[in-house]
Amino acid sequence: MPASEPLLVLEQIELRWPHSPMFAALDWRVPAGAALVQGGPGSGKTTLLRLLAGTAAPTRGQVLLHGAPVQPAQVFWPERDAAGTEQMVVRDWWRTVAARCPAWDPSALERHVAGFTLEAHQNKGFFMLSTGSRRKAWFAAALASGAPLTLIDEPLAGLDLASRRYLSAAIADAAQQAGRVIVVAHDAPLADVPWTALLALPDRE
Repeated sequence: MPASEPLLVLEQIELRWPHSPMFAALDWRVPAGAALVQGGPGSGKTTLLRLLAGTAAPTRGQVLLHGAPVQPAQVFWPERDAAGTEQMVVRDWWRTVAARCPAWDPSALERHVAGFTLEAHQNKGFFMLSTGSRRKAWFAAALASGAPLTLIDEPLAGLDLASRRYLSAAIADAAQQAGRVIVVAHDAPLADVPWTALLALPDRE
């Protein structure tokens, strides 16, 4: 498939809350690479990720990946995939992720462990980690997973400056993988990430 053709397609997505639509006739076509969903608080960024991950269903429309409805196994979203891991050791969780991700890259995980300075945390339980360290462990797995659709929500929350810089570089690197889309939801573009698609959501009152 040519790089310019969309891998991820949202067709006429509609999602209605009780009193108003969150999305109405939303179309978005995303080629391989890193894509940005941009908007302020309450604009629906996280809701859109839920639709992409399959944890929420649109009232109308469809989400396609490689021309077919998105399957949960094709998606890595830390907020979904790390649910219930508080008592797990970080390294053990990475192993469970590796076992179910056909494109898992162990060398990429090693790079991310070093880049996020997670060496001292990988043998700890998640409950022992700070919010920032927990999210870095999530991101390390997400980027190493090779998942065709990888979702990253509010990437900079809880991260120190060095980790923010590393995450931007790591997203840019992972987005070069053929057949992969990394969707980032944030209020502004991350520096040094070559975005292949942008969806700007309007702020809501």
